[in-house]
Amino acid sequence: MSGKHLLQVKNLSFGYDRGHMLFDKASLTIHEDDQIGLWADNGTGKTTLLRIITGLQKADAMELYLDGQPVTSEEGFRKVRRQFGFVLQNAEDQLFFPEVIDDVMFGPLNLGMKESEAREAALEALARLGISQLSGADSFHLSGGQKRLVSIASILAMRPIGLLLDEPTTGLDVKARSRLAEVLKSLTGPRLIVSHDMGFLTAVSNRLVSIEQGHFVPLNFPDGEHFS
Repeated sequence: MSGKHLLQVKNLSFGYDRGHMLFDKASLTIHEDDQIGLWADNGTGKTTLLRIITGLQKADAMELYLDGQPVTSEEGFRKVRRQFGFVLQNAEDQLFFPEVIDDVMFGPLNLGMKESEAREAALEALARLGISQLSGADSFHLSGGQKRLVSIASILAMRPIGLLLDEPTTGLDVKARSRLAEVLKSLTGPRLIVSHDMGFLTAVSNRLVSIEQGHFVPLNFPDGEHFS
């Protein structure tokens, strides 16, 4: 891929015990024009990778660079999280307020937006995902799929440079998956999407990778594979 190196992971090593290393001096670069789809078997470290990149889990060893600058402190990881919107695998972990609109406004308000600007950004994000009708709904009574879409809307409302999405299609029906794919394809920023849904990854990515024996390896796009 062309473009500057926006986020670089070098020499990543991590294991839950000495006999099972998820990553062994692995390296992955996200360029400014990369839309990477990460597909791999369960238990290979896909979610762990995102948690390590965002500072939620500590690697045994790693060099991490954001826009060419080393990330070595909590402040550095906060910068990563500000520039790359991160949606967890368990969407309910990112919902904190009774009303959906308050959840989606929370991130923009933390970034310093005025309340009117934050509300506009939140409503715009909900509309893009086709869930404007949920703005006044009770966050704690949403379905799993609705919670996932609201958590994605809360990240889009922050207008990050890039996205880190962990299994974004879990719990979504075909219509919602299609809408999410359309939204992602309309975005030009870099992203890394972890998913077991190869059809979805093929539709929204320009590069596919997997994890094999603790290293990142390129994948070819499946012949005839498409999202529907």
